[in-house]
Amino acid sequence: MKYKSYISDLHVNLHPDQMEKLDQWYQHMRKVADFFTIAYYPYHMVPVNSDFETEEEIDPTLMQKQWENIINYLKIRGRKDKFISFLGYEWQGTGEDGDHNIYFKENHGEILLMPRYHDLVAAFKDQDVIAIPHHLGYSVGNRGKNWTTNDDEFSPIVEIYSHHGSSESDQTNLPMARHHHMGPRVDGGTVKEGIKQAYHFGIIASGDNHEVPALVKHGRAGVWAENYTKDALWSAIKNRRTFGFTDSIIKIWMEAADQPMGSIIESDNPTETITAKVTSNSKIERFELYKDGCISAIGLAPQPTDTNNKEITFKFKVECGWGPDVKFFPDLAEKDWIGQITTSGTFLSVEPVYNSFQNDYKLINEHTVNFTATSHQSVKKDNWMRDNSLKNEGFIFEVTAPINSEISITINNKKSKLTVKELLAKSHLSVYEDEAKLLLQERANLTEYYRSDSWYHNAYKVKFHRAATKNEYMINQTFTIPVTEHETNYFVKVVQADGQTGWSSPVWIVEKK
Repeated sequence: MKYKSYISDLHVNLHPDQMEKLDQWYQHMRKVADFFTIAYYPYHMVPVNSDFETEEEIDPTLMQKQWENIINYLKIRGRKDKFISFLGYEWQGTGEDGDHNIYFKENHGEILLMPRYHDLVAAFKDQDVIAIPHHLGYSVGNRGKNWTTNDDEFSPIVEIYSHHGSSESDQTNLPMARHHHMGPRVDGGTVKEGIKQAYHFGIIASGDNHEVPALVKHGRAGVWAENYTKDALWSAIKNRRTFGFTDSIIKIWMEAADQPMGSIIESDNPTETITAKVTSNSKIERFELYKDGCISAIGLAPQPTDTNNKEITFKFKVECGWGPDVKFFPDLAEKDWIGQITTSGTFLSVEPVYNSFQNDYKLINEHTVNFTATSHQSVKKDNWMRDNSLKNEGFIFEVTAPINSEISITINNKKSKLTVKELLAKSHLSVYEDEAKLLLQERANLTEYYRSDSWYHNAYKVKFHRAATKNEYMINQTFTIPVTEHETNYFVKVVQADGQTGWSSPVWIVEKK
């Protein structure tokens, strides 16, 4: 294949009161992503009276000063690092056309806060500028996507999933319920509606959490580019060679008639074959093929590899967190973790599953990985925009090892040993109950209770997720589709057994005239 995948978060909003975090966000993205994007957020909350606040654009003088600071920062980093970045800002206008992130190919440009989407299309005509719509599923006219004003060239990709939830359609297994103040998801602006109206766009997922860039649980984007250059990455986005996923990496390649996803294909044949190739992070449950936005076919994943083999390749996730109830123990909202994992086999890869900043790992040799992490619980009141929920931290390890060999795991001086066969059979839990009992004794003078709630509920925990064999997380699937005189849209959706989901961009196919 002439394309290589690159992963990033294409929705990293930096607010006017967060400017001091720019370097932290950039350095974090260097650890967890393949390129950096920033969408400056030129809005803030203002009081209307003593009891009510609402959002509006910030002072133009401050906005311009901060914008220039971001441009200068990226210019300096660009000279120092071989790490590609894209400059952008969020545009909302009157709310009638939906929210969009405006990105420039080069790291300079002008913030234009025009009232309507068509004004932006005209102002940026013939420039290397794109607008990515996000949280499309809200009410049209009220910050949901207005497809009647859309421009394929200006908006080559759309954000199907984020911190807000899924904008795929009004009826999907993934909810859109985080931002209740923006109302329910409703038909009209969803991705499915855009497909029904025959627009051409690629699909991504990305964070929109306004707090931690590339935060795993809020979705990220992948692009298929010919090489790691700004020109190649931009070309991949413009040509819709993109995919999105909700959590840990689900890498999806899809093609039809030997042309990549994002293509508009004219065919002389009565049928064509769609091929999807997926490398996931855990067990894939099924492939779903969508035709013009409606499910058309389902492919079920194969059974796991015969575990009688002497050696096997597999992935498993280690997740650290949970812990004391912060209503009672607000000073224990963070927990540091120090771990080491060893195998007589070979570590092939390590995928970080980070939801905050203070995490790292080091491959000591092919048999040993050391890691550090800090899990978080929120003690803040709910924030209308930013994410304040539980943040566990973890890693996904890909290993080749004998089926009966042991994986030795030491985390915060607590040792566990699990055979590969045991990891493949089910998930396991390590509970730091002794710490919790000591805590309850010291803080509440509680040493006995008729059930385990008091210590178990307040104990830190480490979960060893069920392992998946290589043929469960690396799968190819083919579908045969008819070629008709009417252009037809197809995309693939991949669902893991744990509910994590990924989407390819579509292809469009029509009979050649």
